[in-house]
Amino acid sequence: MLEQNEVFVACYGSLRTGQANFRVNARAGAESIGEGFTKESYNLYRYGGSYFPSVSLEHSSNGKPVRVEVFKTDMDGVEGAYDMLEGHRGNDNPHTFYKRTPIEVVLDSGETVTAWIYHIDEEQDELVESGDWSLYLSEDN
Repeated sequence: MLEQNEVFVACYGSLRTGQANFRVNARAGAESIGEGFTKESYNLYRYGGSYFPSVSLEHSSNGKPVRVEVFKTDMDGVEGAYDMLEGHRGNDNPHTFYKRTPIEVVLDSGETVTAWIYHIDEEQDELVESGDWSLYLSEDN
């Protein structure tokens, strides 16, 4: 499914189809290959009471995988448009907002892919219990 230099990015929030930052995918030269769930359970939060989410790879008390849309791009797209939006300057850089880590995603088709996910490993006050940011927004939160 991947050609040389291509990578996947798992998007759980504003980058998904119909959300506020969806246009960033085009700037990254990315195309959607479908939706799915993270293979592992992670906590999805509303970040600090704001209108964007964060996933914590270190917290899984919710016991649910996170709903994602997976995009195919290349590392130039990841290190350009995606890193810029997410404030990523390297996982060890103290000025990084979101960290970036590869995880496994099970697509609705049943295929498992490895995709980059942007995450903030701090617990937040508001857990998105469904694990689906788009569903959460549609519930008027």
